[in-house]
Amino acid sequence: MAARKSRPEVQSDQVFLNVPYNRSYEKMLVALTCALVAVGRVPRLTFEVPEVGEGRLKRIFDLIKSCRVSVHDLSAVGLPVRFNMPFELGLAWTVKQQLGQHDFLILEKKAHRLPRHLSDLNGIDPKIHNGTVAGAIGAILDTLVRPDGNPASEDVMRLHRQMMKVVPELKKRHRSKDLFGARIYGELVVAANIAAADMDLI
Repeated sequence: MAARKSRPEVQSDQVFLNVPYNRSYEKMLVALTCALVAVGRVPRLTFEVPEVGEGRLKRIFDLIKSCRVSVHDLSAVGLPVRFNMPFELGLAWTVKQQLGQHDFLILEKKAHRLPRHLSDLNGIDPKIHNGTVAGAIGAILDTLVRPDGNPASEDVMRLHRQMMKVVPELKKRHRSKDLFGARIYGELVVAANIAAADMDLI
């Protein structure tokens, strides 16, 4: 009989981010990252997990299972049509139903648009960020709460402005055009934690 694979241990402070991997989304990614750091969470993205021969889909599924919460931004619409983000939301829904140790937050840019494209989600209301940094930060602060209370949104906005000044330095150091890589994004998270501590946010 084959050995039974153990479930990934759920990390209560880790949050899987299911977001568009394109340069136009970078400000929003930095906003979500800053907000998660400010509420004591650890953002996780698929590209952080090394490929060990099991394929991308298996890595994503295991990463979602290891996180207590996932955030799914379904605001990216247009051509070419991409199905990755709603599909990964489906994986998160499956994890929640099967294991019960997972919650998810859906983000959208416009109110009332999601039911037209994904009617099976009727009854699950997304947070509307209006495509703004303030909206993205507000969605996180409204949903994930630290035991000692969350910082003010204005303070997280200030952290975001500081991190946006760091982004060009990170890109130059890594010779990268974007933030969507394990090393560069990992350094962004470290920088956000250091700055948040200096600002007494965490």
